[in-house]
Amino acid sequence: MRTSSCAATRLAASCACVFALSALADRVTAQSPNQFATRVVSHDDRGGAGGGVFDPNNALGRPDGGSNVHSLGNGGSLTLGFAVQLVDGPGADLIVSENPFASISDPWQTFAEVCFVEVSSDGTHFARFPSRYTGPDVEPGSFAFVDAGYYSGFAGVLTTDVTASDPFDVVDAGGDAFDLHDLHQDPLVTSGLVNLQAITEVRLVDAVSGVDVDSTGATVRDPSTGSADIDGVTVLQHAQNQSAHAPLVELLIPADGNFRVRFSDPDGLLDLDPTSFRAALWGIEVPITDVLAAMNSVQVDAQGVTLQLGGALPADVRLHLKFSVKDLAGNRSGAQRVR
Repeated sequence: MRTSSCAATRLAASCACVFALSALADRVTAQSPNQFATRVVSHDDRGGAGGGVFDPNNALGRPDGGSNVHSLGNGGSLTLGFAVQLVDGPGADLIVSENPFASISDPWQTFAEVCFVEVSSDGTHFARFPSRYTGPDVEPGSFAFVDAGYYSGFAGVLTTDVTASDPFDVVDAGGDAFDLHDLHQDPLVTSGLVNLQAITEVRLVDAVSGVDVDSTGATVRDPSTGSADIDGVTVLQHAQNQSAHAPLVELLIPADGNFRVRFSDPDGLLDLDPTSFRAALWGIEVPITDVLAAMNSVQVDAQGVTLQLGGALPADVRLHLKFSVKDLAGNRSGAQRVR
């Protein structure tokens, strides 16, 4: 009887443990914020100009690829709202997913349908991310492929990886990542009209090829005869996931192409998860060992390591780079830059 009694006691304890864990999981799930767009604030598809799929609700939730998108319409726009406030955290802060696809013969070439990205903290004033187009000043032609390195500060350039195991990892998720820090000198930010620590809305504005200009005044060219097709917006850094212990990826690509990347952590270099280092060239993930083998360590200190390519690149070599890392607690950071 003692054996049966003990077994019954253990069974009861196990059941109680299972129920407790289940309840805890439910609470965690309930408390986990939605890090994708949750509402359509407004949209203007210009009467369906350019053709496509016109359902703004398709841009809500996790990006899922294919035709489940919302076409902006030539020169049109879409404004999305969120359940969380986006903040300027460590590294990239959001990812915009369109549905471009890479060339089969040359995966570094993309069928880009680009759009401008803007953010607001009051729903009235929108700061536009700095953008730059460096490709030929001629129309690529309908359904042509272009070098992804022609575009900086635009969405609609890199393919989204809908099979990503981590949709919040800059490299794994694909798409085009944006860092709110790039808006620090925007007049709306310096005047206080846009608060980078309390972003509530993201607006996507189709860039009309041959008509619209980038931040430098250069005419933007892309191969699309239609408009950008928005698959979703992913929040990486928000008010509820900030940690003083989070790692940081800093990526700099100077004019000569001799790029430098720094991986650091406030809790020390050894707090970085060595299995989590990831890299992508032109949106294509490459073995991090191959990338690191081509770089030189220029600084190692208690907080991190700085690596540099070690030499200038020819002027006609364009770079579209991504790096990401996690710490041992799972906090993440990533960066994307273009030369």
